[in-house]
Amino acid sequence: WAIPQLAPQIPEPYEGVRALPPVSPKPTGSTTVPPPLPPGFPSMERPPPRIDVPDGQPQPIATKFGWTYDIPADWENWNDGFSEWVGEDGSTATYGAMGLHGRFDCEGGEFESSAISGMTGRRAGDLTVLAYREVQKASMIFTNEDGSLEPTVRIEDPKYLQIDGAPAVHYTALVEDIPDSPYCPPPRATFDVVTTTGFATAEVAVFVVLADRDVENALTDEDVEGLISSLRKSSTE
Repeated sequence: WAIPQLAPQIPEPYEGVRALPPVSPKPTGSTTVPPPLPPGFPSMERPPPRIDVPDGQPQPIATKFGWTYDIPADWENWNDGFSEWVGEDGSTATYGAMGLHGRFDCEGGEFESSAISGMTGRRAGDLTVLAYREVQKASMIFTNEDGSLEPTVRIEDPKYLQIDGAPAVHYTALVEDIPDSPYCPPPRATFDVVTTTGFATAEVAVFVVLADRDVENALTDEDVEGLISSLRKSSTE
């Protein structure tokens, strides 16, 4: 796993992260300037502040894309952190508004997590195309450090659904034959990607769940579906 990182400290009254800083000197891929947001489209540089709830209750995480989702009470809430992977070709997979499940120590890294949830955005595009492009990053995420060994990835057919009245597309990648590395790779993993309408910051919101399988305290398919089904438009109150 990429190690989740907290953004630089920001003076009050702001909390959370700035625009995501690079964590690798490698190029980030395409230099094409994304299209501007439509006039009047709301945008946030920083995520909303953490939502505190009583112990034992599901923890809502509000994102800067106009969506909120819940993580279980025993997960770690990293609403102002992010993870990033960088491929040999300069492609990136970067997710913020994170939930972390099953933290464990692993030689070679500060810590690892057996599952993460998170969100990012895309300026514009077809939901199916964008979801497919994102789920293809499963191979890059689990390729070994020098890029010489790749996992076996099978992408299931897309599911088309409605989330809180908005159209959505759900892809799942099944990852096997994961190369060995210093970061305790699992025997298998799944990478779930959901694209839907963005209501702030980006016209398309991208929700992901990356989960180790066949490990202690592994998520089940039902656990992943529960995270996805908790997605809802953020309250404007």
